[in-house]
Amino acid sequence: SSSSLCIESTRSIQFFCGASNVGCIELNNGLIGCRKGGHPIIWNMMESISNYFENAIFQHTAENVLLTSMLSPFLESSTMGTLKYIQQSKFSSSMEVVENTGPGLLTRSVCRWLVRNADDKNGNTINEIAETKFCVSQVVVFPSLVFHPFPNHLRKKLSTLSEKDAKLSLLESFVVCGHTKAVHLWGCSWQKE
Repeated sequence: SSSSLCIESTRSIQFFCGASNVGCIELNNGLIGCRKGGHPIIWNMMESISNYFENAIFQHTAENVLLTSMLSPFLESSTMGTLKYIQQSKFSSSMEVVENTGPGLLTRSVCRWLVRNADDKNGNTINEIAETKFCVSQVVVFPSLVFHPFPNHLRKKLSTLSEKDAKLSLLESFVVCGHTKAVHLWGCSWQKE
């Protein structure tokens, strides 16, 4: 059997993503897709991310201005420079990123959209936007074995293995032939050490 995702079988899918392998209910944004022209889940996520950064920048700037104005009379210029650097580096934590732009946002967005649009028990289209129909039955969340079979709690173990064969052996132990299409390695390159 082939390990590729058949395009013909996905033609009616309007949006897809995969369940994460983190030991809780979470959808992973490492691999998502939608039909040409977009989908309300993607549009809602884009708006939410934009709002998050606009609000975070405003809040961060307001807090920094207040703190800086209160402390500046008492600090030397070199100390003020250090304070400003620390304030800038604390703009957002890794968990804030996950919650507001990553898997947390995706999980909430998909669940909200499904709940809001699942009133039709027959799976018929009930949400029309500019004459484009979106159907709950055409939103697919693949099980973790499809895109995320490797659990995130083993990512450090993978990074400590020095031999390529040992890494491949560990990863292959989670691959389900004929079902796994991708393996997320949990590199976390976006996080600070």
